[in-house]
Amino acid sequence: MKVHHISLSEIEVRDRLRPATPEYVDGLAGDMDKRGLRSPIEVSKEPDEQHYILVSGLHRLMAARQLGWETIPAFVVSGSNEELRLDELLENLQRNELTRLERCLFVAEYRRLIQQSRPETRRGGDRKSGDFHQSAVDGTLTSWWDDLAVRSDRSRRTIMREASVGEKLDPVAVSKLSMSPVADNLGELEVLSKFDGAKQSQIADVLATTNAPVPTVGAAVRAMEKRGDSEETEGPDDLAYNKLLWHWRSASATVRRRFIVHVLEEKDLP
Repeated sequence: MKVHHISLSEIEVRDRLRPATPEYVDGLAGDMDKRGLRSPIEVSKEPDEQHYILVSGLHRLMAARQLGWETIPAFVVSGSNEELRLDELLENLQRNELTRLERCLFVAEYRRLIQQSRPETRRGGDRKSGDFHQSAVDGTLTSWWDDLAVRSDRSRRTIMREASVGEKLDPVAVSKLSMSPVADNLGELEVLSKFDGAKQSQIADVLATTNAPVPTVGAAVRAMEKRGDSEETEGPDDLAYNKLLWHWRSASATVRRRFIVHVLEEKDLP
């Protein structure tokens, strides 16, 4: 692919999934000042557009602007909006500095776009469908889960967990969690995702507080109960039921099966 040298003033940044991190831009600018840009950015341009649209390479673009460059090496790519969005997601998912929260959201969005462009993946796909393709990495037939796992250097199981969590997290709760203790803890995010949206938002408020931060979702729920948020509208039986329900949602499949066996064997139940 041909490398173009495009004026920075002709490149427009729109609707990015992740804003640039100033500290990373500073470090990258120092490296680019010494060694130049070793990996061109990617841009697209529709025939009726006056500017190029950034596809991938936001930090590199911001570093170039910080250095006062007039032009930047770039690949001009084409494709549908979904395909270009997938390119942006892949670039982000291959970065090590993403938090677990960001990974969950990006993988969930990646999955949504894949399902949108390949409806057969909603049914699991088969070896004759578009859900399987020749991997450029290992030369074998592989699902998109496995392909993404290879590209982001993560296990297939982790990718599937992140997608599930990202799909269940409430957008309002997500907006409050970026600076919270659980933003980089997949297990805690998974526990949070099991609550309904309104409850997630309430828990996120407690997790994100700066005057008395709590480290886990469980601790946030206990803090809410302690300060009387639940007692005002619930009786003792309701509170006990909600506690039991929270532990059930947080438990593994093995623990749930053991509990069911215990309940079935309990002889004193009315």
